Amino acid sequence: MNQKAEAVEKGEAGHSEDVARVLDILSGKYRTQALSTLASLGIPDLLAAKPRRLDELVSELDCDGPRLDRLLRFTVGLGFVAFDDSTSLFSLTRVGEQLCSDALGPLATFVGSPEQWDPWARMRDSLAANDGSTPYEKTFGVDLYGYLAAHPEAAARYDVAIDSFTQQEARELCQQFDFADFESLVDVGGGQGKLLHEVLAKWPTLKGVLCDLVHVVERSKACLPKELADRITLTGGDFFESLPTGHDLYCLKHVLHNWDDERATALLTSCANAMNSGGRVLVIEAILTPDNRFDYARVMDLEMGVLTPGRVRRKPEYRQMFRAAGLSLETVVPIGSSWLLVGKR
Repeated sequence: MNQKAEAVEKGEAGHSEDVARVLDILSGKYRTQALSTLASLGIPDLLAAKPRRLDELVSELDCDGPRLDRLLRFTVGLGFVAFDDSTSLFSLTRVGEQLCSDALGPLATFVGSPEQWDPWARMRDSLAANDGSTPYEKTFGVDLYGYLAAHPEAAARYDVAIDSFTQQEARELCQQFDFADFESLVDVGGGQGKLLHEVLAKWPTLKGVLCDLVHVVERSKACLPKELADRITLTGGDFFESLPTGHDLYCLKHVLHNWDDERATALLTSCANAMNSGGRVLVIEAILTPDNRFDYARVMDLEMGVLTPGRVRRKPEYRQMFRAAGLSLETVVPIGSSWLLVGKR
């Protein structure tokens, strides 16, 4: 083969690879919705209990059999479900167990829900409008938290989705930070209180304060473990207006990325001013790398641009924000796919 022919062949091969890559990325919506639908129907929980035939699942779920069959076989191809030809039984794989309701199933359900999915279709409109509104506002006419306040079912999906990965991060937080020398922890914007539940269970002398919007705190009461009820204080209100004062630790877990630089810095400053002498502010966030790699932080940065006016930041930006709040950044350590940033006065 001459050099010209070789160049043409390599060019054609490269073109085919490029086409395949584009098609693979564009197919992401199919995979995401398939897993979200599987989780929302409770199929992973059913298969975790025991393998089932298609007709059994159709009967238990009262759903369209042929369409369910296609969904199941699609997820077999993704490796989340297995199928035994000899018994016609569908079963759950190890990775599929992460879609159960006690793992990441609630997060998968939320990701494919209308209140989270639909705003992504308005990203182009928000960019073109250049009027400061988010795609979420373009879709629903209100911001994320305004929508959740008015739609209890959507708020419930949001709560359990956040809880599904908060539990894991809280356990890692207990490995990375020593709470033994502190008496009280305020979870600012703590939602259902899952982080407090995990940390206080690990550190029995610690007391906690859950601080969030009034309607969020009201919902959290149903999730409060009885054994922790006398150690957790529930405080409802706007944390930009006031925070509980006189505590040792103030935690902002994935809160700063919801807000622009001015409001995020103001909130960090309020935490610094509210805490006791010798206290700490604990910030859990993703951190952008300077090399533009595709990772969790980059995904979250785009997500925040769709759902909120906020963004994910680089480490120097966090250092600057901490300084502006009167804090020095004492520690930066990994927590799963995020980071723990500890500030002190």
